[in-house]
Amino acid sequence: MQQRRLGSSGPEVSVLGLGTMTFGSEANEVTSHAILDRYFAAGGRFIDTADVYTRGVSEEYIGRWLADRGVRDEVVVATKARFAMSDDPADRGAGRDYLQRALEASLRRLGVDHIDLYQIHAWDPLTPVDETMATLNGFVAAGKVRFVGVSNYLAWQLERAAQECERNGWAPVVSLQP
Repeated sequence: MQQRRLGSSGPEVSVLGLGTMTFGSEANEVTSHAILDRYFAAGGRFIDTADVYTRGVSEEYIGRWLADRGVRDEVVVATKARFAMSDDPADRGAGRDYLQRALEASLRRLGVDHIDLYQIHAWDPLTPVDETMATLNGFVAAGKVRFVGVSNYLAWQLERAAQECERNGWAPVVSLQP
């Protein structure tokens, strides 16, 4: 399968990515692993998930598949955070405290020491963009995240995030997942 670089400095990914939103709801673990096996056999190397997909179950399935198959270094794993993971109002958003907890939980569920592409799942109007992007930059500096991206951002929101990173010399936004 053809590979393509995300942005000018991002990771190389297969042109077809595998979205895993239904892992844990419409697809049980056996079926999810069979889908991942087939995708990988076809040359797919870009797996997209999010913490909120079945409240972490999708990440758990992917983590066990990565461990069972021994292919962690052969795939790019992307995950996202922002949406509610519980009924607790503090358990959501793009603020520093929540993102730190969300990242640690995703790392644990995926069974990995770093996330290849960590994305903010949607714009958070309650959190200053500099706080969000500084937090992501800190994750990159700590080696817990390789690249950062955004999802479901409007053009002006993407531009604000990208400008904040450039102005401060932070890790750049390498992807937009609409």
